[in-house]
Amino acid sequence: MIQEIGQLIEDNVQGFVVGTTAFIGHLPIKTKAGTPPPARYWLVLENTPAGVNGDLPDYQEKEVQIWNAAPSYMAARADAYLIYKFLHGQAGWALPVLTSGEAWKANVITAVASPAPILNPDDKKVFNFSTNYIFRITRL
Repeated sequence: MIQEIGQLIEDNVQGFVVGTTAFIGHLPIKTKAGTPPPARYWLVLENTPAGVNGDLPDYQEKEVQIWNAAPSYMAARADAYLIYKFLHGQAGWALPVLTSGEAWKANVITAVASPAPILNPDDKKVFNFSTNYIFRITRL
């Protein structure tokens, strides 16, 4: 599911490529090209299980965290808000069908709060923002 969410963001937000400047699940030691990750990137993370409803077996409330990093505070903030403006409040999006082979519809995507600065800067002199989202989704 998080791969599909990452692909949705890549398909609709300019400037980032999954595996090169955007990563799913974790920050790798090396990119697809074998180089260290760049200083400017975003991650899609899942830190909690999806909420489910026994009466609606194909429905989930999938919580994800989008973590942005950049060499300057304003660049990290701009990237976080670019993704926030795309995702927050969206409804009716079909997620790309990827590795799971399952088709999902994002009924509603909401941010828990606006992007927040975290670790500014971290030990590598990189600025970070985090935003948590809830994808209320249904399997098609």
